[in-house]
Amino acid sequence: MELGSLQTASIHQEGAEVNILSPVDGTPTDVFIKIMGADSKPWRDAKKKQASKINEHLRNGGKYEELDYDSMDAEALASVTLEWKGITKDGKAYKCTYDNALALYSDSPAVSSQLLAFISDRENFISG
Repeated sequence: MELGSLQTASIHQEGAEVNILSPVDGTPTDVFIKIMGADSKPWRDAKKKQASKINEHLRNGGKYEELDYDSMDAEALASVTLEWKGITKDGKAYKCTYDNALALYSDSPAVSSQLLAFISDRENFISG
């Protein structure tokens, strides 16, 4: 096997586009989010940051049940979001920024779940 076929980090860092499904009925929407994959350095860094938060919380006597995993996932997803299309707020294009992505993912568990599932499937980032 050619070495380049095994090296996936740069391909995952380029990202891939996800067509977001409606949280109401599961049908495709006009929303597309381009996100980095699981092998990208930013995603791996975000997961290390999560693990550090969890370990620190537990070392300080905290319990697993007290952890806000949804918030940590929203932060990780926001850090690997590259762009989006089809999202508006008050009739105007909603700019793709870290803060706006964090707000979207914090308030839209259905979107976060779709993105987490997409990221975990490495085939989504490999073309051909």
